[in-house]
Amino acid sequence: MLTQFLARQFARPSGLLGRVWIAPWLDRISAGMNRLALAQLAPQCDETILEIGFGGGALLDVILAATAGDVHAADISAVALARARRRFRRHGARLHLIQTSPERLPLPDAAIDKAVSVNSLYFWPDLDAALAELARVVRPRGLLILCFEPPEELRKWPGHVHGFKAYDAAEIVARAAAFELVGCVAVRGRKPDRFLCLSLMRRADTEGHD
Repeated sequence: MLTQFLARQFARPSGLLGRVWIAPWLDRISAGMNRLALAQLAPQCDETILEIGFGGGALLDVILAATAGDVHAADISAVALARARRRFRRHGARLHLIQTSPERLPLPDAAIDKAVSVNSLYFWPDLDAALAELARVVRPRGLLILCFEPPEELRKWPGHVHGFKAYDAAEIVARAAAFELVGCVAVRGRKPDRFLCLSLMRRADTEGHD
């Protein structure tokens, strides 16, 4: 089925199709979400930033332009990593590209000032493990920005049954025990028609693991 094939490609772009069509398309369909996430992230020049599931790299491009410090970018797709190596080679050693899923981040404790993920958490193998790992690597009072389609929006596309996990804002907040909700913005757009952006602050009074 076409929808099943596309769902697999959205989760992990691969092959020639993933490189020349899916990855750039992910940038286009996430454009409004990227703008919203960037506004909430508000990266500063000297901050260390992590992006989870950077896909086509549009948001990563803006983060790199806005910062002078280390930027870490994680994705499970070899195609996404290869495209990013070519596209961002001018940034040299300050860009750290990592092929991994969010529950296994090869980073020291409290190494990240701010982390962001757009249109990606549906594919995380283990949400609780990923949130615990993000709690470990984000410093106390650091930010985690999650931008995603709510269940009612995600389910408009028939392909969501092929590996997508739908979460509403309340569920994510409840499961992110090491973080405090500091903002929730809902925006109406066009395909997706509605999306959410959560701003979560790493609590200072909890250990790195939930």
